[in-house]
Amino acid sequence: MLKRSFIFNAILAIGLVIGLLFLFFNSLDWLTNHGQQTTVPSLVGKKTKDAVKALKKQGFKIQIDSTFISYRDPLEVLSQEPENGATVKVGRTIFLTVNRKTPPSIDMPNLVNLSFRNAMLVMQSYRLVMGDTIYRPDVAAGSILEQWYKGKPIAVGAKVPFGSKITLVVGEGLYGEVDVPNLIGKTWKETKELIKSLELTSNVMWEGEIDDSATAIVYMQQPEALNELDFVNRIPKGDLVDVRIMQSPSQALLLQNQPGSKKLLGEEAPVDSNELPIKGAVPVSKADSMRKKGVPGVSGKPESKDPIGTIPIPSKKTPSAKNPSTKPAPKKDEINNTKSATENEFD
Repeated sequence: MLKRSFIFNAILAIGLVIGLLFLFFNSLDWLTNHGQQTTVPSLVGKKTKDAVKALKKQGFKIQIDSTFISYRDPLEVLSQEPENGATVKVGRTIFLTVNRKTPPSIDMPNLVNLSFRNAMLVMQSYRLVMGDTIYRPDVAAGSILEQWYKGKPIAVGAKVPFGSKITLVVGEGLYGEVDVPNLIGKTWKETKELIKSLELTSNVMWEGEIDDSATAIVYMQQPEALNELDFVNRIPKGDLVDVRIMQSPSQALLLQNQPGSKKLLGEEAPVDSNELPIKGAVPVSKADSMRKKGVPGVSGKPESKDPIGTIPIPSKKTPSAKNPSTKPAPKKDEINNTKSATENEFD
């Protein structure tokens, strides 16, 4: 009895499994939409909203990813998979890549001092776009001198939108010559504009406390505008001009650093090392100014045209009274008397 019951249950189970398999395979066409095919529409360039609406209408599933391209419209479909015109089953998933509405921010890399080729590679790795290229005379030919964003220099590490256009200032070597400008006494704002107009490069050294950099004064520069003979100094375009700046330098400091012979005005003439200065002697230029001011102890007119601190050389026609070896000339009568005495003696 038990044996018959076991055989019956086994046959029933096998029949049930066969029935389920038959039902499954016969329903595959319905489950997989077999024979129900459609064509993928063209979606690239459309707005995301319109693309999604068109796909849902045809019964597709949708999966969206995003990236950013600066020169494409926000939420524009950039690519699709499968491509336009492909025949697929109804209900298949369509992958869309759309342009982000708000670009992500990245840290600005350092491109300065890199070669132009290396700078391009770095920009590509950061997904930055090459903007304008400005060439400037400089000794570093082919190197990046500055990096600009929206017409202004941008510092390393500053946040910039993904895909931004970066302008590069590239050195093109030295050519031509320009006169060195006199920057002493000018404000930093005036100095920047003048150096830029002459296509020169500045190296700034700030000294002391600076309250307002735009109104700070240049008190020293190298090279100078004039040499010691008051000839104009000339340097190649793109060359470096060192400037030192203080907030409020004294007038004496500005006069001291004037170019050429201007800095020598007001200085005393050099004294020969072999000549010893007379104690208490006053320089001629200083004495003249003291006379004009009426300083007591200084006469209204110079006593002598001889340089102060020197002894005049006596004239050869005037014998010195202090020379003991010089004898007075004998008188005419004495000579005659001597001659007469001698002649009388021999006579």
